[in-house]
Amino acid sequence: MADLTRTVAVDVDEQPAPPRREFTWPWPLPAVLGALGVALAGWVLLGGTATVVWLASADESLAEALELATRVFALAHGAPVELAGQRVTLVPLGLTFVLVFLALPVVGFAARLAAGRDVEPGGDGAVHADPDRIIWWVGGTYAATYTLAVTAVTGAVVGGPAAASALVGSGLVGLVAGLWGAANGLGHDPTSRWPGWVRAVPRAMGVALAMLLAGGAVALGLALYAGRGRVGAITESLDPGVVGLVALAVLHLIYLPNLVLWAVSWLLGAGVTLGDGSLLSLVISDVGMLPAIPALGAVPEPGLASQGNLWWLAIGVVAGALAALVVTLARPRARFDETALVGALSGVLAGLLVTAAASVASGGLGTDRLAHIGARTGQLAVFAPTLLGLAGLVAGLALGLLRRPAPAGGGAQTIDEEEEGER
Repeated sequence: MADLTRTVAVDVDEQPAPPRREFTWPWPLPAVLGALGVALAGWVLLGGTATVVWLASADESLAEALELATRVFALAHGAPVELAGQRVTLVPLGLTFVLVFLALPVVGFAARLAAGRDVEPGGDGAVHADPDRIIWWVGGTYAATYTLAVTAVTGAVVGGPAAASALVGSGLVGLVAGLWGAANGLGHDPTSRWPGWVRAVPRAMGVALAMLLAGGAVALGLALYAGRGRVGAITESLDPGVVGLVALAVLHLIYLPNLVLWAVSWLLGAGVTLGDGSLLSLVISDVGMLPAIPALGAVPEPGLASQGNLWWLAIGVVAGALAALVVTLARPRARFDETALVGALSGVLAGLLVTAAASVASGGLGTDRLAHIGARTGQLAVFAPTLLGLAGLVAGLALGLLRRPAPAGGGAQTIDEEEEGER
């Protein structure tokens, strides 16, 4: 019989590979350094542009150019500053948005690090983290560091009164970026514990705002195209040169969201003011003399506007209807009177959100005639909630009437029944 035995050699001295030691960042480090880095990145963007302009012009020193960049950086956080001898309060929202979006991946990384430590063993043997506590700790740390950095720089360069405004503005910017970034980093939805239809309200407001911003962008683009001749003439009169064109491009980009929100105020019927006593609306253009800013070449010639401009109000109607659609679809068994009420509420809230955004986008370029330019916020506070609210009311009513019938023997569900079913 053949020998079926086999010999296997075993190295008894072989030791298991030692576990790899990996360095793990403590989460406060990226939160703090990230806040400082984002603030520095925003300042470098402006400082680099100011340095390029300074290299092409000998009218001022490099220190003065960098001081100008620092003042614009403070202005992006709501601090009123002196520019060219004029008190400016018009916030460059484009730069503000850049600072927020730069922070999101940084804060998200810090939140994930914190989640790796802030854990509690569950009864099922798994490990659970408290996302709400992590979001507030990480987001708050980022916001506090960012606020201190911006306020310190503003106070040192611009002065104490501006630093007080920068304290509030940078705190809001840092808190929004911190909480948003931390929630994104953990994949956590803070509204997940809300009732279903209430959870849809922020989403409905966002949809309505997106619709209005899209309409405002289209309106602004068409106005710039129609006034391209005036835009070119203003640019040529400034004789900026290549470097000056770059500076003008950066200036227009950081103020682009402001212009879009002004266009939203225009298409909702509230209109825009470009100085004391001026009015630019769907039916009339009466603005008088304007500063030599190329984008203002989009303003039409004085006089009555075309009656066809009134069709722009349809953008607001669609936005209000979309807000109602999002909310009412989250309540599939509600009665038509309830869907009408919730649809109207969602439209009104979306209108108030638009008004708040347009208010932040408006400000002043001096203390005289241009002390306030931008959306006519008082009128917009009436026009936007009314138009979007009525559109939401009609859309909610229509959806409620067209909704499929309730189950046999059941009847339509009320809000309380829906919430009980969700629980």
